[in-house]
Amino acid sequence: MSASRSDTSSHISIADECISAFNQLRTGPESTRPKFIIYKISDDNKSIVVEGTSTAKDYEVFRQKLSAALDKDGNPAPRYAIYDMEYDLGSEGKRTKAVFVHWGPCHAPIKLCMLYASSVLLFKRALDLNVSVYADSLEELEWEVVLKEVSGGQA
Repeated sequence: MSASRSDTSSHISIADECISAFNQLRTGPESTRPKFIIYKISDDNKSIVVEGTSTAKDYEVFRQKLSAALDKDGNPAPRYAIYDMEYDLGSEGKRTKAVFVHWGPCHAPIKLCMLYASSVLLFKRALDLNVSVYADSLEELEWEVVLKEVSGGQA
């Protein structure tokens, strides 16, 4: 597996599969296009890799998968994710936005949280995403909370 980009401060690279999966989410055929992608830092702490993708349209599936993430020792673990969010602004019409989610559960190991925090900007820049949400509890991942952030308070 080759790496397309590297962060000199944390020495973490971004696996090419991360960019490929994101491009599939943005422009892939609708029948196979993922609704969300969950990324993790590899167990050797050297690269960001795809942990999984899903075409499930139910936001709760995404929320549960993200919140169930565990590290190699079975502890709650941080993750990065992208969710292809569709929402309706009434008279202004329907919108779709790819939302970057930085999941940092409050009971995750501090060292692992710091590793994710030190690599988040590099990863967001590589994907060129403007909309992002940080959540450390399930309440912060509620549809209404994320929707408010994504729509700039319009929804």
